[in-house]
Amino acid sequence: MKQLKYSLICEDVAHKTFVETVLPLFIRHTNESFDFIFDADFYYRFKARNSKDVLKRYADAAIVAFRDYDMDLLLIGVDYDDRDRSAFNKELDGLYGAVNEVVRDKSVIFFPVQAIEHWLLFIKFRIENPGSTKNISTDIEKIIRKKAKVDFFGESRMPRDKQKKMIVEIVGQIDIKWLISRSESFKRFYNDFKCFLTQT
Repeated sequence: MKQLKYSLICEDVAHKTFVETVLPLFIRHTNESFDFIFDADFYYRFKARNSKDVLKRYADAAIVAFRDYDMDLLLIGVDYDDRDRSAFNKELDGLYGAVNEVVRDKSVIFFPVQAIEHWLLFIKFRIENPGSTKNISTDIEKIIRKKAKVDFFGESRMPRDKQKKMIVEIVGQIDIKWLISRSESFKRFYNDFKCFLTQT
């Protein structure tokens, strides 16, 4: 099995847990075969506390990831927050444009609208309503971020260990094809990751 060494620069434990859980499911969905190796040293060196940290560090971190850590893939995670949703692709392309072109094709940015909790709410809705054909994209994506966190976790400040357990449980039941059809930001993440795979 081919090994794939990767790491992350992202906002918080929710981003990290989501990615660590979903990557093997992406691979299964694409019928590829990889053994993921997470580089914790890089992650803790560039660990961010919020979106400002990520945006300040990610372009330089990308160069370091491939120059000093022999990485195959760097995942960069930041919430879309209050940006204009109609400009999503333009905003994301701007983020990619700041990554050095030498390492850009080895970097994948995930940019959830509005936040990672919104992707989690999509997944939760699908689990709880497996037969529903309702397009709930606007309903979920317009939920303010603080409320989305409470709607998903049940409280605004859940301990990290409980957060991680809950995310792993929910993401493990993800319907990738369905979520691609409901969330443009998730669809872009999935497609960008697939594009990376075709180049490896």
